[in-house]
Amino acid sequence: MHLWQIRHIPNVASNLRRLFHRHRPQILLALGMATIALSVQSPCFSQSDKPADYLKAAQLAIGKHRSIRAEVVETIGLTEPPFKMTGTYLAAGLKLRLNYQSKVPSGATGSLTEVCDGERLWSLTELPGSKRVTRRDIRQILAAVESSRMKPERAAAVDLALGGLPALLTSLQRSMTFDAMKQETVDQREVVILQGKWNEEWHGKLAGNKGELPAHLPEAVRVYFAADTQFPERLLYLKMQENKKYKPLLDLQFRNVVLDGPVDDREFDFTPPENVEPEDVTRQYLDQLFPSEEKPTAKK
Repeated sequence: MHLWQIRHIPNVASNLRRLFHRHRPQILLALGMATIALSVQSPCFSQSDKPADYLKAAQLAIGKHRSIRAEVVETIGLTEPPFKMTGTYLAAGLKLRLNYQSKVPSGATGSLTEVCDGERLWSLTELPGSKRVTRRDIRQILAAVESSRMKPERAAAVDLALGGLPALLTSLQRSMTFDAMKQETVDQREVVILQGKWNEEWHGKLAGNKGELPAHLPEAVRVYFAADTQFPERLLYLKMQENKKYKPLLDLQFRNVVLDGPVDDREFDFTPPENVEPEDVTRQYLDQLFPSEEKPTAKK
């Protein structure tokens, strides 16, 4: 589960809490939220641009870079006091490496590592007394997509299976409606800010019969893009308070971003820990892509 797949938080948080309730649920929920990729030319911004169009353009621009490297700082506002997770993000085409570490005042720690070498995407979650490893066969997923007649909504789900920043923006496009956009100066830099809320479909799924979102789920998201590169440098997940003002539930920032820098392929190597049996979750993703009777045969 990725930070950028916020829509899955309820199930992940619940399962992790049941398994590791003795080790600070804050860490578990944070790791569940954290498992969340720009044109070389400066984009032309105008007040007539639609937020949804800008978001789509930013996603397409990300794919034009040979590599993206950044430091990641995530502040979790679900508890008092808030606590931080820190890590690094590296992506080059289908290759990806994401590392997260967290520690709460009690001393409990947790970490998340995701590595994709272009063929398999590995995920390692380490919590007190527990390790879990999963893998997804990226080539098998892409081959199944190529051999079928993909509908647009299914094509979007492919990005979610691959993970990374493209998955983040794809998830936002599919699950939220962006209706506000502005450009302003932040820390002496020009940024474009988009704001959106859950669309009707996803709000209904997340709110359930009660019609209200759980306390740990945000109601809106605010995305800060660098105006010159369209890179999503900051994401704020917001919750409306009784005073009608938004409070950040989660603040994700990409710092010291390096675009198109050198990358060593060995950075995408991964060896599962000893005595941990990896779980292959490829079929789960294929079932999500092809939920009907149509089950294409993936090329191996």
